[in-house]
Amino acid sequence: MKPEDVVIPEDALSERFLAATGPGGQNVNKVATACQLRADVFKLGLAPHAEMIAQAHVVQAKRRPTKPSRAAKARRVDQKKGRSAVKAGRGKVSWD
Repeated sequence: MKPEDVVIPEDALSERFLAATGPGGQNVNKVATACQLRADVFKLGLAPHAEMIAQAHVVQAKRRPTKPSRAAKARRVDQKKGRSAVKAGRGKVSWD
């Protein structure tokens, strides 16, 4: 079955607009900028014990933060210096 062949009935979906959390300045408190889209698995004909629901309950492993190596830091600085030199060369030409 191709994705374009899938038909989702409208009564199985519900949407709700709400004020989003996070950065955005004063505007974030005034405007409904987030949308929640919910699907009723029973109206879609999915069994409550479907694989999708089981996967939603699996807790992902915590990411262990890593530090870049000294060589990686050096490469980053060298790239930044090279880029800076390119941009510095774009300035106005002096005829002196």
